[in-house]
Amino acid sequence: MRTHRRLTTAAVAGALAALALAGCRSAPSAAAYVGDSRLTEAQVTDMVDSTGGRISREGVVLSFVLANACKQFAADAGFSPNTQQGAQALSTEGLDQSTEIGRLRLEMHSCIYGAPDAGVKVTDEDLRWFYDDAIKYGAIQPNVTFEQVKPELSGSQEVVQTLALRRMWADATAKQDISVSPRYRALSISVGAPGNVPVVLQLGDSANDSVVDAPTPAPSETAAGGTGAVQS
Repeated sequence: MRTHRRLTTAAVAGALAALALAGCRSAPSAAAYVGDSRLTEAQVTDMVDSTGGRISREGVVLSFVLANACKQFAADAGFSPNTQQGAQALSTEGLDQSTEIGRLRLEMHSCIYGAPDAGVKVTDEDLRWFYDDAIKYGAIQPNVTFEQVKPELSGSQEVVQTLALRRMWADATAKQDISVSPRYRALSISVGAPGNVPVVLQLGDSANDSVVDAPTPAPSETAAGGTGAVQS
């Protein structure tokens, strides 16, 4: 199984900084934007309610961001979604693909499974990032310097492949016009955990403790212009 298939929702990801995205434009009713596609707070409510709360609001927003960001990545890189494996992944979640959240999750899974293996080169900056977190998690002793452990890190296939995967997705999303409401920061996806050191990619700015949630919008019809979770 290829490493990129280990991308998971924010519920199982740690909260480590990697990539900062813009604030959520100016519409208070919007949960997130990716390019011209918008996810409203009302849509989030509808999709959470349709699962009986099995998927959180953050999970819905992350699914929207990943599905749309991956769609643009596929267009740029020239790969196609793997709908067969996407359907299998959706089946394990027990979601109906005829529902809004089911269609969104199917689109997300299919695109991620269709993505190529990471072919980007891991830099010293990537290795240093991993080294710093390895010390934080106790996987490397503080008295061991980066230069001492660098040959071991760069020679570890698991470490290099995981960091290459993180770099690939960071590069794929860095130039996209993605905006997430402060309410849902920080969104993150798990890439792997070589040596029990969590490697995650954060999608959104760090959490803002000064933001107070507005009342959760009641379920409603989706915004004018369509009934799908992705509006263009």
